[in-house]
Amino acid sequence: MPAVSQKALNQRLLYRDNFTEFARDCLTIRTKTGALSPLTLNKAQTYLHECLERQRRETGKVRAIILKGRQQGCSTYVEARFYWRTIHRFGVRTFILAHEKDSTNAIYEMARRYHENCPEAMKPNTGASNAKELVFDRLDSGYRIGTAGNDTVGRGTTLQYFHGSEVACWATRGEASISTGVLQAVGDVADTEIILESTANGEGGFFHSETMKALKGGGDYQLVFIPWFWREEYRRPQPIDFEPTGPERALITQYGLDNEQLMWRRNKIIELSTGAMDGDKAFMQEYPS
Repeated sequence: MPAVSQKALNQRLLYRDNFTEFARDCLTIRTKTGALSPLTLNKAQTYLHECLERQRRETGKVRAIILKGRQQGCSTYVEARFYWRTIHRFGVRTFILAHEKDSTNAIYEMARRYHENCPEAMKPNTGASNAKELVFDRLDSGYRIGTAGNDTVGRGTTLQYFHGSEVACWATRGEASISTGVLQAVGDVADTEIILESTANGEGGFFHSETMKALKGGGDYQLVFIPWFWREEYRRPQPIDFEPTGPERALITQYGLDNEQLMWRRNKIIELSTGAMDGDKAFMQEYPS
């Protein structure tokens, strides 16, 4: 193995302790247009990072429930965070559990994109990997992903970092099997992280229950809420005769929304309306304020 310069070692130490710079300089995402781009944190991701880092400083670990509007970049952030944490430590295991096969594949592709495009000076050596696992053999660390639905998933293993993606949409798994299964694989010790994120999916079920607990301040989990209007792209040009409705004026007063954001909201409500679904109700679920 070639010798590592002092400059390279110093850079590694900087990145180990500074996620924002590591993400910008070392991680690549695919944008909505299909182009590859450095991961520069948006408003929602920056807020989420600050919340998690504050909790880690105060408690030594991270336990977080993220309730968010769609397409805010939360999964992108969590995957980047756990890749960063995993490649800078020895002997750690990261596990990602998604709600369906397509999402599982998309998240794994995201993780592989981070790894494949990471600069060689920062990229750990990859051992035997497959379609659902990245193994960093010289670190004795690994990154694995699965799909929810199996009540035994996570049993018989020890994890340091766990990400539950779109938890409100996990099928067939009751509260008891989640709480006594995969979540127990993460020890109640320092330098461990559990992050559960989802859009809402109605009342009842594990995610709703845990969100209500966190909202009331019970247990170790902090609740991080990401509203839809933090996404800069969520706006449309307003027509000349645009006039806010009563409910829209309330949104202006409460959240400071502008007419272009309200116009985007109007069109999204129309898009979500079907014969069996009320558009306003669907919007509140998928894009909460």
